[in-house]
Formats: sequence, C-alpha cells, structure tokens
Amino acid sequence: MHANVLFPINSEAFTYTVPEELRSDIKIGSRVEVPFKRSYKTGIVVALDRNPQSASLKKTAGQKKNISLKPVKSLLDVDPFLSINILRLIDWVSQYYMSASGLALKNAVPSAFFTGKKAGKPRIMYEEEAKKSKHLNLTNDQKKALSEINSVDKGVFLIHGVTGSGKTEIYIKAVTSLPAGKQAIVLVPEIAITGQMIDRFRTSFGNDVVFFHSGLSTGERITQWQRTRNGTVKVVIGVRSAVFAPFNNLGLIIVDEEQEASYKQFEGLRYSARDVALARAKLENIKIILGSATPSLEAFYAAQNGKFRYIRIDKRIEKRPLPEVEIIDMTKEIKDTFSLSAKLVDALKQNVKERSQSLILLNRRGYSPYFICTDCGHTHKCPLCSITLIYHKDTNTMNCHYCGSWLNPESKCPECGRKEITYLGTGTQRVEEELNRLIPELSFKRMDRDTTQKKLSHHRIVRQMEEKKIDLLLGTQMVAKGHDFPDVTIAAVISADTALNLPDFRSAERAFQLFTQLAGRAGRGVLPGKAYIQTYEPDHFVFDFVRNHNYKGFYEREIGQRKELSYPPFSKLIRIIFCFRTKEKANKIIAGISARIRTMEHKNIEVLGPSPAPVEKIRNLWRWHLILKGRNAKELRRTAREIVHKLELTREVKVDIDVDPINLL
Repeated sequence: MHANVLFPINSEAFTYTVPEELRSDIKIGSRVEVPFKRSYKTGIVVALDRNPQSASLKKTAGQKKNISLKPVKSLLDVDPFLSINILRLIDWVSQYYMSASGLALKNAVPSAFFTGKKAGKPRIMYEEEAKKSKHLNLTNDQKKALSEINSVDKGVFLIHGVTGSGKTEIYIKAVTSLPAGKQAIVLVPEIAITGQMIDRFRTSFGNDVVFFHSGLSTGERITQWQRTRNGTVKVVIGVRSAVFAPFNNLGLIIVDEEQEASYKQFEGLRYSARDVALARAKLENIKIILGSATPSLEAFYAAQNGKFRYIRIDKRIEKRPLPEVEIIDMTKEIKDTFSLSAKLVDALKQNVKERSQSLILLNRRGYSPYFICTDCGHTHKCPLCSITLIYHKDTNTMNCHYCGSWLNPESKCPECGRKEITYLGTGTQRVEEELNRLIPELSFKRMDRDTTQKKLSHHRIVRQMEEKKIDLLLGTQMVAKGHDFPDVTIAAVISADTALNLPDFRSAERAFQLFTQLAGRAGRGVLPGKAYIQTYEPDHFVFDFVRNHNYKGFYEREIGQRKELSYPPFSKLIRIIFCFRTKEKANKIIAGISARIRTMEHKNIEVLGPSPAPVEKIRNLWRWHLILKGRNAKELRRTAREIVHKLELTREVKVDIDVDPINLL
C-alpha cells in the first residue's frame, strides 16, 4: 500500500509505503509521522492506493524513478484529522490559485498541529464576558430578506443594505433558522470588527461561538480549532483563515463587508477568502450570504445578471436618516493646522460639548509621508524598496511600510548638506498631535497598526468607544468598517486625495466604498449624523456619488468603463510578477522573456507587458509584471502555466502568480 502525504510547505504531496500493521487503520485525512530528509515530519494523508502496481496515485513530489520509498513511521489519529470536504477545499484552492497544495494546507490548519504544541486555556471573549446587546424587532425589509434566505437550502445571496440597515440582525436570524446540528461561518474583514460581531452573536448563541484571528495565542488557536472540528460549537467568526474552519456539518457561510480588499492575502498563497467561501459553499451545496452597503462591482454585476439572489434594503433601522455629507474644499477652506480645516475643528468642539462622539479616518499611519530637504528637494527613500520612508515621531524613525526597515533621521540633508529639512504631508500621528493642541479637552484614541500590535488592543479601544470613555476615535481604514457606535454623530475623512487617482483600475471604486462606509458610521443612534470629507480635488466625480449615497449611479458610471476596457467583471485577470536581485539583471532577462512571449500564441488571451511594476522594488528585489486578461478562467490559468513553463526561468528569477489580483501596484 502507498500513501500520498501532504506537508504544510511549498510542495505537493510525497509518496510513502504503508507498513502492514497500519494498513487497516490508516485513512485519507489521517495525520502520520514519516521520515523526511534527516528527521521526521508530520503530514496529512491525502490519497491511498491499496494496489500500487495500478499506478492510480498521481505523480507526487516524492515519486522518482529507481528510488525506494520510505515507510510511514506511525499513525497519529484514530479518526481522520481532516474531513474529505476540507481536503477537497484545499485541492480546489491549490488548483485555482496555481499554488502548491502544501501552502493551501498551511493556511487551512494551524501549524501547531504539525509541530506537537499543546492546546491552551481559551479566554472568555477577550478576557471578559461578552457584552450583552439587545435584539431589535425585525423591520419589514429584514423579515422579507430572512424569508427569502430561508426559502432555499443552497445558493448565493447578496444583501445590499445601506449602512445601519440591520444586516447583522439578519445574519443572526439566518443562523438561528438553520436546521438542528447545522453550523455557520461568519467572515469579517478586520480583526477590529470581531469583538462587536462576537458580542452580537453570543447574545443569541452563548459559548457556541468561537473566533479565529491572528490575535489568538498558539494554545488558544488549537483549542478553538479542536472545538470546531469536534462539533461542539455552532458558529465560527473570524478573518480570512476562518473560511477553512473544520466544520463537518456546515449549513451557512456569511461574508460581511464582502467588498473589502483585506479578504485577499497578498503574500504566499494569494487567495481571496470571499472567493474561497463561494467555492466552499458550492462544494458543500449550502447557502452563502454576501453582505455590504457598497458591494464590489463584481458581486453587484453577478446579482444584476441573476447569478446571485439580490436583496436590497434601502432604509436604516427605525427609518433613521442617512448622514449629510459635506465635501470640504481645502484649496479654499480656512485651516487651523496643516491637516484640519477650521470647519471640522469647530464641529468636533461642538460635538464634545454635546457629549456626542466622532470618528476620523486618515488612511496613512505615521507622522509625515515626506521627510524632505526644502533646499534641494531630496527625500529619504527606503534602501530596499522604491518608496518614500514615512516619518514616525513617537520613535523618531523613518519607517518603510513595505519591508519594515527603518532609519534614524539625519540632522542635515545627505545630498546637499543643508539643514533645511521639513515634514510634508500628514499621518495619524500628526493629526493626533494637532488634536491634542487644538482641543485639549478632547478624550480620544488612535487606532492603526502602530497602536494595535499588542494582543486585544483592538478590542480594548472599541470597548472604550462603546462605553463612551472616549470622545473620538482616530485611525486608518480599520475605523471605517463594520463598527456600530450609536453615539457617533460626526464622521470625517482627512486627506481624502490619498485614495484617489492611484494607478489601479479599482482606485475609484475603493475610494467610493471607503468614504461611503466611513460616512455610514455617523447617525446610527437617536441623533442624526454628518460626514465631512476634506479634499484638494472637490470636483472629482467620486464625491458626487458619495454626497448622495448613490451606489447605483456610481456603479453605472464605473461598469461602463470596465466593459469598454474589458476589466473585471467582464474578464478575469492573472498577474505574473518577476523578481530580480539587480536592476541590470532584470533588464537583461526581461528582454529575453519579452521576446519569447511574443512568439507564443494565446487565443482569446490578452497579454499586457512585461513592464516594471508601479512599486518597482520591494525588499531589495526589482519587480516586473505581466498581466493576462481573458474571459475563461481555466484557459487563463493554462496560459499562465504555459508561459512560466516555456520561459525556463533560472534561479535568478523569482516568480509569483496572483490569480484575480485586486492590487496591481
């Protein structure tokens, strides 16, 4: 007997022989300990062949001519560790995203199960009991939505509900309506949102709710995963990796804020949790709900064409009005500081007096994005990446937000020797400093990657906001997503221009979604809300649609351009990224790559490039990319494989393949 054994590494499965004493007990999905190189390694059995002479097992990484196969040392599980449905999902992910099956396994299962670490005592909801939240009576729109969802056992639903329309309550009721024993996965785009979502679900399901995210310790992750696998919980809530939750009787998947880019993993296995969720629902023949106030153009297009079942909710709970949106023209407005207009500062001061709360979004952390010599114009760039370093005043360092490297700022310009160095642009740290100076009575917190590195920090900040211990929450885009703070009456965007005009066909869509979502955090309680958006480009077309909460109008404008240029949803994309150690080597090899690609025939496939990536250098690697565009996903992947195979690239070139890229930088 032979067994194909898969490890959580960048490889396909390896083949081993199965000793006679293990043959009656070993099963597909079992964990086994096997010899690997000079030691032993734990892996998962993904295929068995009781008649090796039949050659029924497909060729694996461990099969070579004239090589004696090593035997499995021991079987670690009485029952299969992974179910067939999870193994099928792992196989689909590796095939679709053109990645090794081992990388898919690595993302699906906590590494501790392959290294022998022990489970830890789980905390009760981030150190404390879940805050009880009251359930409201369903509105007619919610009842209608729930009735439609409950009318079928499978299929895709898109709930397009304005901010504050009660989508979370529909999710909870949909899970409650599942047949006895059925389980549910709830995906959220940011770890900062999990706390409020867990509170809401635990009000209905108590300790039958567990959470998956990077804030868990290794021991906690093992415990939560085991409880899920053993079927002792009903709901898993989490970020990307929760899509692989090892439920054996799954009945429903919910993807909240389905449009968010954070569902996409940008390194290693470049999968989209939203799209994997759609695939899992199809593989397991179950229902899936996509929810958003600003759906992705792809999802809305699918709904308009009958591929998804469309549910529209255009009114807020208790008929509360959507916030008024004011676009502040920073070219004309009086400014109290570099970052803040006098109009916004006055509104914030008044909000403090009225004991209401505020949210401020600035999608750039640090103090200043440009540390520049005003005499010669020299800016400090990362020595490893082709981007400007961001000055962080709290650490007095210039940091690279791509590779993590940092430098200490010099007192004089390294280019001309003058001391005329100043800060241009603004980040969350600078706004924090300005708010402290202008409104000393203001109690507020900053929430960005710098302030949320410690465990549970997201949760603590959100709790302070919920309990009105702070007047204002300032942060990057994580403050715009999914939060429900009833006492927030002002939501503001500073430096809105940073989201506009990026060299990416999705830049307008992302800007519209971000501004609309942030505005939607205001006025969700008794008092009406107002949103302020500061910009130096007030005539940009995006603001016309944001001002009027006009998703349909934005969609119709944008979908026309997508169709004309044959971009998604009218085509599929694959991006092939070539990385080189030196710029000279890149130029030399790319010339040969370009010549060979021109000789290949690709029917119905458009090849764009190769050309330098917009961010040309990251982590000391020079980057070029090639974009393939076509309507047939299978044909597109076949072409990508053919290109990479026929180029016969050497070790001097590192290749990454990104299927369905959402960032072309």
